[in-house]
Amino acid sequence: MGFAETVSFRALDTRNGTELWIDRIPRPKQITTDGTYFYTTERPHDGTLALQIRTLTPRTGKEAARPINLKGFEGSQFGTDILTASGGRLYAASHIGDGGSSSYTGRHLISVDLRTGKEIWRQPSPWDNARPWLSRVVGDLLLLAKNSDDLKSFDLQVRDVRTGHRLWLRSIPLEESLYYHPGQLSADSRHVYLGGDRLRALRLADGAVAWEHGKGSSFGLPAVSGGLVHANEAGRGLVVVSADKGAERWQEAPSGRSLSPDLFSVPVVGTKYVYAPVRGGLSAVDRATRRSAWVFPTDATRYVVDRTRTRILGAGASSVVAIPFA
Repeated sequence: MGFAETVSFRALDTRNGTELWIDRIPRPKQITTDGTYFYTTERPHDGTLALQIRTLTPRTGKEAARPINLKGFEGSQFGTDILTASGGRLYAASHIGDGGSSSYTGRHLISVDLRTGKEIWRQPSPWDNARPWLSRVVGDLLLLAKNSDDLKSFDLQVRDVRTGHRLWLRSIPLEESLYYHPGQLSADSRHVYLGGDRLRALRLADGAVAWEHGKGSSFGLPAVSGGLVHANEAGRGLVVVSADKGAERWQEAPSGRSLSPDLFSVPVVGTKYVYAPVRGGLSAVDRATRRSAWVFPTDATRYVVDRTRTRILGAGASSVVAIPFA
């Protein structure tokens, strides 16, 4: 597991939490992984105007390949946001030229071949780097999202990973998306799913609304698994709807304890439990009884499942935890 701080990146052994290595990276938005390696971006230390991409081995932090240098791009923490890596390609948003320019010109989305080190494509982008980027690859589609400049809407676009050509752009009224963080886009092969004042499914094909559920309520960040969308709802707890039509399948039943659903952390879907973030911890909602079986106290706000699918790993402001996954 890896997690980023403001001045460093630490890799921990998922079996016992031992720190394996630490690397100084200026900002979390300059590191990503494809599940095999970590990739970091920076400006070369010799002052050359370039975007440097490093490939790090997970268990040692040592470089697994020669650094890639793309000349003419501003690779510093102010000039480049690394987006995601998938299928042997890395995607980033980077300035051409001096990132300190007040004119903010020359902003581009780029795709890089991680094997050859060559730029595959670049496309001009009107979006700046002031808001966090959310991104993921689904098949041949690159999903990109971020808050609008006025923080009143959530702007989502889909591009062709082969050319960078934008296929569609949609703006959703979603002021609370200010709390979205990189890695929180939920999607399957048909839809991308959003919380907010309702649960929404947008078609990946054209950005049209496929369905809406629970208009007028408050829903948290959703997770999709097994044809079902799982999300916390304010005042109710976990709600599960079908991914194809948004029809409610079941909702969390009262457990006898006071739980406040956390709307800004993504649930984790297991076989026996759906792990729903609540204020002060992670609640294991039994899929058979639909009640919270137990709550693990933690300040973690982001969760992933390890490769062996035996542990949930959570990272918070002051700790990293591992709990059994079932």
